Amino acid sequence: MKIIKVETILISEKLQEPWVMGLGTATKRDELIVRIHTDEGISGIGSSYHGHTPHPIRSLIDTKLGPLLVGQNPLQIQTLWEKMFFGSIHLGSAAIQAIAGLDIALWDIMGKVTNQPIYKLLGGGDGSSDRGPLLASYVGCQTLGIKDLDTLVAEARSYVGQGFKAIKLRGGGGVNIDIAAVEATRAAVGSNIDIMIDVNARYSWSESVRLNRELMRFKTFWMEDPFDFTVAYHREEIGKLRGMGLTPIASGGNVFTRFDFKDLAQKGGVDYLTPDVVKSGGISEAIKIAAIASAYNIVIATHTYNGLTQIANLHFAAAIPAHIRGHVEWDPGKYNVFRDKLVKPAVKVKDGILEVPNGPGLGVELNEGILDELSFIEGPEILGVPRKRTWAAGT
Repeated sequence: MKIIKVETILISEKLQEPWVMGLGTATKRDELIVRIHTDEGISGIGSSYHGHTPHPIRSLIDTKLGPLLVGQNPLQIQTLWEKMFFGSIHLGSAAIQAIAGLDIALWDIMGKVTNQPIYKLLGGGDGSSDRGPLLASYVGCQTLGIKDLDTLVAEARSYVGQGFKAIKLRGGGGVNIDIAAVEATRAAVGSNIDIMIDVNARYSWSESVRLNRELMRFKTFWMEDPFDFTVAYHREEIGKLRGMGLTPIASGGNVFTRFDFKDLAQKGGVDYLTPDVVKSGGISEAIKIAAIASAYNIVIATHTYNGLTQIANLHFAAAIPAHIRGHVEWDPGKYNVFRDKLVKPAVKVKDGILEVPNGPGLGVELNEGILDELSFIEGPEILGVPRKRTWAAGT
């Protein structure tokens, strides 16, 4: 079996209403799909994180990484991963994200050739023979953005009414705004629902400490990514904050390889590690990251986005050791074509529990008929806003 073609497909879905977070405002969602074709008629699909700049990531696949795979055996996944990694080492995290979609597509091919779902190929499962594993989820992705408290509370209650036991708010709009959001949500949903908040790398050390301490009053499950410029540049600080023993810390969506995660763990680590296979070099690299988390006894709560991305992350989560498996991120918001129609069959969800697809490979196929309706919309997925401190003029 040989690879004969690597294809990329860039799609968008316009949001019904803007989604506001500390980083900025989103008016659409994008996905960069990768498809690998073989000479035996078997193809695999994957997804690469677009980094809010999808054209450069797509170009990396089309002009650099894809050509490295053509003519190769798709079943030699580790060999091909190293070939791509060594061939793009000077291109940083963008290359890791581009590699991810290719790696996921290779695993999809492997599953189809062996007639096994990816999670089983990796040794995962929960003992059931007639369905895929069941995973606990938390409400995340493009939900519960920064908004007036009445609207936020109503949205949170709607997810609890659907059976979800954990929800993540988006913060970063200001320390006082974040505190008020968590306080109002806790009062609305009661004490038995886990509440997280992701502040999207918006705060200084002093702001982060203050927020982290205040969040303890509301039994906040975790505070995610507190520091400016992301944890990639503040690994020692995040370990120091965790060591204060206040609200648990989550991070990991903005570091990308096993080497980054090893360094993060060695410098004090986090309570919850949040890798995403479409950011972290694909399934092959994510499994290595899970081994590091296991060695350091850090729980993995898989980060994800909408669409094919979520399917790949479900297989990863189902394959890692149970003692470090935490919540899996899920988007139960309204009007989500990526979630409901992009792949078939759609993921089954009941009372916040996700069923991992059980067919060969990823266990899903692209809904070709919907792709024409999801033409790429030019422009950034998120319109960013400049950082302003609470003491800055005009704040």
